[in-house]
Amino acid sequence: MSESPLIDTHVDLPQIIRGLGRQPLDLIPDLANRLPGHVDIPRMREGHLGGAFFTVWAPCADQFLNQPYGKNFLGMNEGLRDSLEVLDIIKNMIKQHPEHMQAAFSSNDIREAFKSGKIASLIGMEGTHFLGNSLSTIRLFAEMGVKYLTLTHTCHSSFAASNGGGGYMEPSSHGAGLTEFGKKLIPELNRLGVMVDLFHTSDQTMKDSIALSKAPVVWTHAGARSIQYHPRNVPDDVLKLIGDEPGKNPGIILSVFYPVFIGPTPETANVSRVADHIEHIASIVGRNHVGIASDYDGMYAGVKGLEDASKYPNLIVELLSRGWNDTEIRNVMGENLMRVMDQVDKVKFEMRDQLPSSAIWEKRTDLPANWGRPEQAYLPLEVRDLVNSRPKHDEL
Repeated sequence: MSESPLIDTHVDLPQIIRGLGRQPLDLIPDLANRLPGHVDIPRMREGHLGGAFFTVWAPCADQFLNQPYGKNFLGMNEGLRDSLEVLDIIKNMIKQHPEHMQAAFSSNDIREAFKSGKIASLIGMEGTHFLGNSLSTIRLFAEMGVKYLTLTHTCHSSFAASNGGGGYMEPSSHGAGLTEFGKKLIPELNRLGVMVDLFHTSDQTMKDSIALSKAPVVWTHAGARSIQYHPRNVPDDVLKLIGDEPGKNPGIILSVFYPVFIGPTPETANVSRVADHIEHIASIVGRNHVGIASDYDGMYAGVKGLEDASKYPNLIVELLSRGWNDTEIRNVMGENLMRVMDQVDKVKFEMRDQLPSSAIWEKRTDLPANWGRPEQAYLPLEVRDLVNSRPKHDEL
């Protein structure tokens, strides 16, 4: 672990900071000491963490805040504001702890941070429900450093159907997989160099995305459904679409530490069982397509032996005891993920001359915009005439 970085693709620390104080930025200095939860700098250092994706997330307002979105996802909420505030927390975490954390956006950046003895700090985004039904917001988040986008959280969105939270999930009004709008999102993420994350999504969304993506896809914190049945774990028929063979997507599945997903019961889930998930996934996709993703600070507890960010070495010891060689260990710790990141960046380079997608969510009623006030006093006369002559949205 001193020679190659261990990278965790899903750490929810920013949500803990946001939840502990009314002025969350005031808590960032405490990272250097001890924070409630699973993650702080001392424990990341003790666990030899080489890199982490800190997540931008805001809750599904219809499930968490009793604010219904409506069948066309047009309900107003503060999710976009909240996600920007979480992103601000991450950037300030990195800025205020430069002796421990270093911003990273590529595999080369990760290696440079690791060589400097710092934790490579990257940004992932979990869910599309708080993006205002817009590709423009995604493009701007990409410019601000977001490196993966989870296509859903526990609710459906205008882009894709979700697998929910574990119980019954009311079907989306717009299909079982990607919506037509979502089918525009995948190539746009490829063009932006943002990894397509399929955790939380419906099985059909997974399959639709794999079929469309020119770049490797990822599951940033998942288990194997054959080992522990949970709708958010990856089924074998989807795993069989991933690998090195011709016609398969060369993506990666990064294994989670959440007891409910690991099993056999939340009380008995342990580090050995996490290794069972990794080995089952690897038996289908190959050992070049697996990695590590805790979900620390986004769950009530880690499995036994992986209780917090100081415990990563326990998983490495477990895999070594099962006969994984040094190269395979380096790969599962982070080399596999960095290869995927390089392939995603290669696709971005190949698509560099393509223009941004102009697609919009078809159910939006605010476009074309009419911002001239009721009497249209802010519009040039020529524009006013055109606005007055066009059909209203409900006439289209």
